[in-house]
Amino acid sequence: MPHQELLTQSQRLDLQTPASDERGMVRHYTLSPEDLALIRRRRGNPNRLGFALMLCYLRFPGRILQQGEQPPARVCAFVAEQLGLDAAQFENYAERDQTRREHVLEIQAALGLRPFTRTLYRELAAWLLPTALATDHGPALVAALLEELRARRIVCPPLPAIERLGGSVRARAQRQLWRRLIEGLTDLQRQSLDQLLEIRPGGGQSTLAWLRQTAYASTPGNFPKLIERLTVVRALGIEPERATRVHQNYWLKLAREGAQSTVQHLAEIEPLRRHATLTAQVLELTATLTDEALNMFEHLVGKLFKKSERAHAEQFHASGKSINEKVRLYARIGQALIEARSSGGDVFAAIEAVLPWPKFESTVAEAKTLAQPEEFDFLALLDERYSSVRKFAPLLLEHFEFHAAPSAAELLQALKVLRDLNASGKRTLPENVPTGFVKPRWRPHVFASSGIDRHFYELCTLAELRDRLRAGDIWVTGSRQYRDFETYLIPAAAFTVMQKEPLPLDIETHLPSYLAECRQRLEDNLTTVAAKARENTLPDVTLADGDLRIAPLRRNTPESAEAFAEKAYALMPHVKITELLAEVDQWTNLVDRFLHLRTQSPPKNRQALLTAVLADGINLGLTRMAEACRETTWRQLSWTADWHVREECYAQALASLIDVQHRQPLAAHWGGGTTSSSDAQFFRAGGRGEAGGMVNLHYGQDPGVKFYTHLSDQFGPFHTKVIAATANEAPYVLDGLLYHRSSLVINEHYTDTGGFSDHVFAMCRLLGFRFAPRIRDLNEKRLYLLPGITVPPEFASLVTGAIDVRALSNNWVELLRLAMSIKTGTVTASVILRKLAAYPRQNALAVALRELGKLERTFFTLQWLQDPQLRRRSHVGLNKGEQQNALRRAVFFNRLGEIRDRSYENQLHRASGLNLLVAAIILWNTTYLQRVVDHLSKQGHHPEPGDLAHLSPLGWEHINLTGDYHWETSLTPGPDQFRPLRTRSDFAAAA
Repeated sequence: MPHQELLTQSQRLDLQTPASDERGMVRHYTLSPEDLALIRRRRGNPNRLGFALMLCYLRFPGRILQQGEQPPARVCAFVAEQLGLDAAQFENYAERDQTRREHVLEIQAALGLRPFTRTLYRELAAWLLPTALATDHGPALVAALLEELRARRIVCPPLPAIERLGGSVRARAQRQLWRRLIEGLTDLQRQSLDQLLEIRPGGGQSTLAWLRQTAYASTPGNFPKLIERLTVVRALGIEPERATRVHQNYWLKLAREGAQSTVQHLAEIEPLRRHATLTAQVLELTATLTDEALNMFEHLVGKLFKKSERAHAEQFHASGKSINEKVRLYARIGQALIEARSSGGDVFAAIEAVLPWPKFESTVAEAKTLAQPEEFDFLALLDERYSSVRKFAPLLLEHFEFHAAPSAAELLQALKVLRDLNASGKRTLPENVPTGFVKPRWRPHVFASSGIDRHFYELCTLAELRDRLRAGDIWVTGSRQYRDFETYLIPAAAFTVMQKEPLPLDIETHLPSYLAECRQRLEDNLTTVAAKARENTLPDVTLADGDLRIAPLRRNTPESAEAFAEKAYALMPHVKITELLAEVDQWTNLVDRFLHLRTQSPPKNRQALLTAVLADGINLGLTRMAEACRETTWRQLSWTADWHVREECYAQALASLIDVQHRQPLAAHWGGGTTSSSDAQFFRAGGRGEAGGMVNLHYGQDPGVKFYTHLSDQFGPFHTKVIAATANEAPYVLDGLLYHRSSLVINEHYTDTGGFSDHVFAMCRLLGFRFAPRIRDLNEKRLYLLPGITVPPEFASLVTGAIDVRALSNNWVELLRLAMSIKTGTVTASVILRKLAAYPRQNALAVALRELGKLERTFFTLQWLQDPQLRRRSHVGLNKGEQQNALRRAVFFNRLGEIRDRSYENQLHRASGLNLLVAAIILWNTTYLQRVVDHLSKQGHHPEPGDLAHLSPLGWEHINLTGDYHWETSLTPGPDQFRPLRTRSDFAAAA
């Protein structure tokens, strides 16, 4: 495809096609009295109708109706109806092309339209340049041009001319952005950038290729390797402030282009582009290496604690038999002493009656060795691993610049003390070292009888540093992940300006009004629920004497629905997964969403793209997929994956499938697309990925990761994310609701207990989502009321205390600022919620958000108790996710279903490929199930009312997921372009 073509064929059709929906036709094609007067001056009905349609086309989409072009039937009928004519008369319009040309000139004059000229070309190029500096997305540039042409009342030229204009402006904008990025670089810096492409001394690879190798397992020996690379990158002197000269998305895209390009290609391109690309890569590498080093530090400290805890447990287990023997012995001695005291006998003789005195003394000595410290803590064993800590701790303190909030000032001073000790080589701590950050658990180890223990002081400082980095009390220069908390939020001055207008939040922003509303709701709900509890009329709920019990939901799938589903799936066509993907692509053009990283053009080889997606989705990998698919070579697959497969492309393709699924008539029986659920699915890590996996004992002893997926009530998996196996799921709930690309508008969301937290309750309220988690042991979760509200006797044991209204009042503006920062995309919801969850409990903003969450959770609990339909909706939504997990396991079957990728990016590609493949299967099943339902209805087999709500599109028995992956179509579609359904003769042949 030529470089200046910015659109796919389907996009061209969309932009050139007139509005054919009812609202669009009314808006653009309603004829005014002046229009009608102009039209009636034509001679003959065909000319009148053709003239009217030409007038409508020049208004929208703003182009000329071409010779021989047939307008959409709905548009033709809409215009003809206003003229009182028959739409079929258009066929006789403009039998002479000269007539059509005369009509165009007359309409242009009447509407005040201008033709597109070379002068206007230059004017529009200058106008488009600022837009091209902000985005290089071809469809966005063309759409902006078309809007501007209409606004200036210029007749739109053919789309190829507009694409050429957009392409030339985009190229000019690229060069301007390159210059901005490298402006001010010295000759020495440019030379140093070029040297990155040269082979390293003593190595067989370039310096740039060596720098890119950053996915290391978290071991003390690998930490110096990251620091070595970071030192080389920093030595180039590329200031991080350069990243602010151009939009972040642009220089990150430029960095990705460089990462996908070979060193040889980079060396051959022109210096301006090469230096800009290398500068972007250096900026990206600096932040990436910084964050990876700090992440490795976090993992190393975590491993230190885990190993010590495991060793402590093993020691206790190993000494268990000896401890039991001593306990039994001392029980006998104790009984003998009790009897001696009662009878007035000699206590020493009583002991010796049990065992000889020397033996008794030796058992006491043995007991001392077996005895654990009074606090029974594994921290004492950390000192045994101090030598491994010294392999990375000095490097950490030397190469990173830490900053702290006032609450962590003493910890920052302690880091400086340790850094100075490392630099001087001294082993003894100076007098009066800062110790205010030492928590009670550490004090017995840090404060020894001889003074402060250097080893435990350093271990305590590093452990506290890890916790404060997570919380945001300490941040690091040059890091993306560990930044100053303030930088995550909208600047205070900008938020003050925003407050002059009503904030687009789904909550009363005036705190007194909000609290008054809450007080009334609380009193009403408490009165209602308490009265129903006394009368024992709460549906499936008993609440008496502080004992809350909720009966399990009863199964409500009718037998007729199960029988109909079995009959329906028996008629589903058998299909190979490759055929299924190709068919879904024909319906949705999902391949066109995978645009080339540099040229923004869709793939030329559609089969190669689908094969690469399939390799991700079934966890086969490109190498083995190339062996299993003879139509595509490994080189074709790897090139396609490198340049076309990215997370944003997966997101766009997924959104297109979800939107088509949403429009399916059958999907309306499952839900309106307004509710959703989310849950995590664990995948074991194996091979190279095992070192990067985390062990979560809930899933066993094997390391792994979790795929956290959001699912609509219509079964569409509209968002997925890879998270650590040990990560709390709650912070990621909002990501799927806020950042999916589909047209779904989710109002109500369900999770299990793992996705629930008070912070999530609060943020959902602020952002307009109804949060309805299925909380395990709900009777153990305490409720909180506003001060002054009387607690009914039925709730006496459930209500713990009052909401801290002062905390809400003091931080209300900051809560609104936090919500707007998330809503506007200034910060990602999961990032800021993880920070707030890690904060010490005294942090004001975290406490205020928790108080708001407690209040909203209380409202939810009261509603949950009296609304059985809410409980059932939550239960059904979560069950859909659990059912889909079985389909995911079946699809993701290669490599034993293990994640063997080490880098997060590759793991995310696996998760996104699996999600897209599952979405394609669900869409295909939904489409053909609708055809099955129609077929059975014609045969007289009508489903009972409500049966279709229980017909799931998650079956896969009819889909061949294994074997070689070829793209030939084994079955010829019928006249309606769909596969024929199975018949009884098919069953007989199969038997």
